[in-house]
Amino acid sequence: MAHENLTIRNLSSTEIIIARVSRFPQPTGPRPVTIKNITNIGNLSHSFASFVVKTFSIPHSAEPSSNAIAENAQAFSEEDVSIRLPAFGIVQTEIKINKDEVVRLAFTVGEAKFRADVNSHTPAVHSLSPGTEHRFNAVFHRNHSHLALLSSAALGGWMERLEDETPLSLISIPGTHNTPTYHTALPSVRCQAVGPKKQLENGIRFFDIRCQVDGPNTLILVHGAFPVSLTGPKNLSEVLKAAYSFLDGNPHECIIISLKREGRGDADDAKFAKVLKEGYIDKEASRWYLEDSIPTLGQVRGKAILFRRFTLPSDIQEFGINAEHWDYNTPDSNTPSRTCRVQDFCEVQEPATIDKKVIYVKEHLERSAKPLEPDTTKQLFINFLSASYFWRVGCWPENVAEKVNVETKRHLAIDHVAGKDRGDGSTGVVVCDYVGEDEDWELVRLIVTMNGWISKSG
Repeated sequence: MAHENLTIRNLSSTEIIIARVSRFPQPTGPRPVTIKNITNIGNLSHSFASFVVKTFSIPHSAEPSSNAIAENAQAFSEEDVSIRLPAFGIVQTEIKINKDEVVRLAFTVGEAKFRADVNSHTPAVHSLSPGTEHRFNAVFHRNHSHLALLSSAALGGWMERLEDETPLSLISIPGTHNTPTYHTALPSVRCQAVGPKKQLENGIRFFDIRCQVDGPNTLILVHGAFPVSLTGPKNLSEVLKAAYSFLDGNPHECIIISLKREGRGDADDAKFAKVLKEGYIDKEASRWYLEDSIPTLGQVRGKAILFRRFTLPSDIQEFGINAEHWDYNTPDSNTPSRTCRVQDFCEVQEPATIDKKVIYVKEHLERSAKPLEPDTTKQLFINFLSASYFWRVGCWPENVAEKVNVETKRHLAIDHVAGKDRGDGSTGVVVCDYVGEDEDWELVRLIVTMNGWISKSG
């Protein structure tokens, strides 16, 4: 059955020309044996025969990779076209997408040639021109008949392509909520699939860290009242060590580090501030940007930027960007200094409320991208994708992220800032749960892609 015509969005700063459309039959075959196929394992002893049949015997229409379509496969339809996709342009084509076909698009960027087989959600894009500097990823939403082509510069060093004069508030920055909560922990405590080192290597540049004062000069990592690991306390120094090591190897990058006091004990913010300053930051002061202002990227390359979510004692005058207060459980709130504007609607007590969270996330993405009034400085937009509720399994962090992340990716690929007249393209800081699970960094890549509006090159 034919769907509506394919819409193609070019999320790069280079013009793309679609030159050829080929059609192949959709390959079919037996279902591959994977853990995800084993759906009846809890009832294995009760219904082993049924389990075997369900897992190994049912053929289905697979979504093959480009490699599954042989290089010399016979196309049953080929057409030369000339479809121009301007940088950051959206084009409604006359290309039909049929359920039983794989559509191969051959396209050029300058002299470089590429191809993409449009069949799965993340079609592989192959370069046919060795040595070209251009690299692309693709995201295909079949229900919307929509294909997004995005530049796939290495996530480990994406800030290098941005100008020194760029304020942090204009940059689309992927982040993680409760960054170090990847250890074995209570399911309502754990928020991440991988650790800080791997997050940084795959583009994360905002860390959200919660700590508890433990003894006279130690901060341990917590999430609310609970430790981040069931195997023993974890020290803040472990996360900072990973950050410093990454910045040493990538001096053109920077990391915003949000720190907040949580956990048990009777230490107040004043005690927390002094332990953090004297026990951690003063020892590595040259590595930190500690001013209460939004810097340009050039000011903070190679540095950690303190994003302060605690109150200072009277004897500490300035210590990081002041984000010590915003309205709790908010769809949209300013910090008192109006330096930051935050979406942090976090109390999702019923699975149905996740839909409301998705709406708030999208609305804040669009606020971040709106044009500025003349002679105004852009706020740092912070958009938390996270939410949870301890007493309901469907509202634990992983289950909320499963829906919110998918809907955010769809919004970024299809709807976010469809033209320069709508804004500057920024997403602000997008703070995520469970990115990088099963090596899925699509959400991070879509956020970083939005910096193409302000990058030196696509």
